[in-house]
Amino acid sequence: MSRRSKKLAGSIKGTAVTLLCHCANKLALKCILMLFITFPSLASSNDTSMKNQVNAYANLAHAVLYEWNYPSKHSNEEILLKLHQSDIQSDESDISVVFRHTMALSNVQHKNTPRLPIVIKRALLEKHWQTLKEFNIRVYAALRGYYIYIKGINDYQGSLKRLSATIPALDDLKQELLLSGDTKAIAIATLWLAIEYSDSSPIRAIQEYENALPYLPIDKFDNKLEMEFDQQGVHYLLADSYLDLNIPSKAAYHTRMQISLKKKLGTLDTSDFTLAVSALNRLSKFTEALELLKEANSIEPSQKNFKSVYIDMLRMSIYASRLAEGDRERLLEISSRIINSSADIPSFSLDVIPTATAIYTAIKGSDEEFMAAILAYEDAINEKLMTVPYKKKALLGKFLALKHIYEVRGDAENAFLYQEKYREMIVNYHDEKFQLSASNKLNMLSRDIELAKYRQKELATLQKENTGLAGDKEKLRTTVFALITIICSILTTWLWIAKRKSDTKADTDSLTGALTRRAMLKQLKSLLKKHPASCLALIDIDHFKRINDKYGHAVGDEVLNTFSQTIRKRIRKSDLLCRYGGEEFLIYFENSSEQEVKSVLDELNYAFSRVAHWEHTDKAFTVSFSSGVVALNGSISSESVIKICDELLYKAKNSGRSRVESTTLAHA
Repeated sequence: MSRRSKKLAGSIKGTAVTLLCHCANKLALKCILMLFITFPSLASSNDTSMKNQVNAYANLAHAVLYEWNYPSKHSNEEILLKLHQSDIQSDESDISVVFRHTMALSNVQHKNTPRLPIVIKRALLEKHWQTLKEFNIRVYAALRGYYIYIKGINDYQGSLKRLSATIPALDDLKQELLLSGDTKAIAIATLWLAIEYSDSSPIRAIQEYENALPYLPIDKFDNKLEMEFDQQGVHYLLADSYLDLNIPSKAAYHTRMQISLKKKLGTLDTSDFTLAVSALNRLSKFTEALELLKEANSIEPSQKNFKSVYIDMLRMSIYASRLAEGDRERLLEISSRIINSSADIPSFSLDVIPTATAIYTAIKGSDEEFMAAILAYEDAINEKLMTVPYKKKALLGKFLALKHIYEVRGDAENAFLYQEKYREMIVNYHDEKFQLSASNKLNMLSRDIELAKYRQKELATLQKENTGLAGDKEKLRTTVFALITIICSILTTWLWIAKRKSDTKADTDSLTGALTRRAMLKQLKSLLKKHPASCLALIDIDHFKRINDKYGHAVGDEVLNTFSQTIRKRIRKSDLLCRYGGEEFLIYFENSSEQEVKSVLDELNYAFSRVAHWEHTDKAFTVSFSSGVVALNGSISSESVIKICDELLYKAKNSGRSRVESTTLAHA
């Protein structure tokens, strides 16, 4: 190639490169401009996508938290399908971590029932919660409130001791959300706080419900998780709370509001009339209650074939409370209709047929038939108690129902007896709640005091820094002596606590948690003098050696522990339980009659015999016990009483086991 050709080629090449660079720069500039123009819409699109994902996960969480293993619109199989379709198991986002942990935690208490197959891949951290809060603060409030509640349930194994942890945590959540200004989110956190207060401080619970009510919607929800927090639901909770406090006028108001709201939304069900009828019965507004049932009869219920039975049960409660002229005949007709109904009775209404039978035999049956019906009713209630979450409420309902059944029978003495049992239990029920309330207030106060001390120290440090004060040798010496004094004080306190713990441990059986024989005998001497009208019961588990031989000592220990727990849940705080030796237990019943103690022991035997599945063996078996009871009407030595108990226990064993033999001693 000639020089000229090379030069021309070089010139063309240079021009081409220049043009290419110029075009590339223009293209890059256009791309950058387009990116700036489209970036907000891209971000908006991502936000919308994430918010939709949060709502989808919220709907899934609602099905898991509120419907898994419970009779509802969705079966377990349908929920599993939803879980699979959501693809949450493979999602690595921060919000998926929150939902997976909460759903997994909700399953921990589901024993002897299917467990949801949720995989936990990463630890749940505060940053995960804050990501959810950023995208949907209301779902954050609902889910975090539930998480605090269910974690408390699991950590404290269902005990109300959880309130010392859950109430401060929920109060912190509420304070956090108050800063956000989102009234719906604040109201949701307030409701969770109210729900926990309902187990310790009913008045405070009502106050929190009332605070949340105006800020909750009636409809317009983005997802089903938010639907759990609406005005009609809070009206129901308020009605229930006021009935608990025996303020039926306020309860009736809130039930009317609930029914009105649900009617507007087209979600009214026959079950929504239960509290309204209960409140009107207590107000003796029986005509209004019967009118209300006419409206209930026009509603399409969720349990279609159970509708007529359900309304008949409500109608029966009105007539049994009123007992005006002709009401017994009406009760006879209604109870007969329920007994002969072919409707499928749901599991949560196991007592429907037995209640109707008890009412029917109260009017028309012989004494033998009536007592058999009463026993069948009590068996049904005891079985129902195994499945319902609020056992004390169910027991209160049992005593009130028995009061009405005996009134229908015309047995004023037994009606009065169950009325007194109801009153005594409701006093104890609220007494426990207010004791817990005082304890929680003390814990909250302690926390505030500690915070005040911390802030005071912080202020003192700042003052020293500002004034430039430095501690000299004398101050240092004083500080050292003060520290030595504090350490000595702490050591003294620690030694005292250790001694108290040691004494308690020595007085308590390590396996069952019951008192030791030594501790029991030590207390009995003074108790029998102080309360001469008391009872002692010596109990022995039937065929316990056979259990140890057949299933092993681990199962035997589990039986003993379960037995002790069953007794301790049933007896009063003033009563004492002792592991007397091996499989023998001794119970002291303060100020109790022979008949009362026999009744309690029969209940315990029934409850204990219902346990068939054990953790340490796959084999199912049931256990019973025999007992000897001595009732006292005067002061007598504990050794003499226990000896008679032992003789009666031996008699019970020889008479076929699983029974109570008793006697009453009278001594001056």
